[in-house]
Amino acid sequence: MPDPRSFADSEGMQWEVREIHSQLLSEQLGRLLGNEERRRGGWLVFEAADGEKRRLSPFPPDWHTVTPFELERWCMRAIRVPPAPARRKED
Repeated sequence: MPDPRSFADSEGMQWEVREIHSQLLSEQLGRLLGNEERRRGGWLVFEAADGEKRRLSPFPPDWHTVTPFELERWCMRAIRVPPAPARRKED
């Protein structure tokens, strides 16, 4: 698994992006997270310096070699993840 990458978006926000592999999850947890089919190949997690998180699935296997501009584009398309307390309430 590639190391996490960091980049600054066009507004100066610092982000870290890392790959999550679905085989690390149980089937039950995958169902709870939703989009089980799309998550089978894993996903990227984007985490901003201010704590915002986003998920992108599916993603290209060469994500670790793309430009910061391309990472920002994917981050903007990624689905926002509510903070942990709100996620637990929804579950």
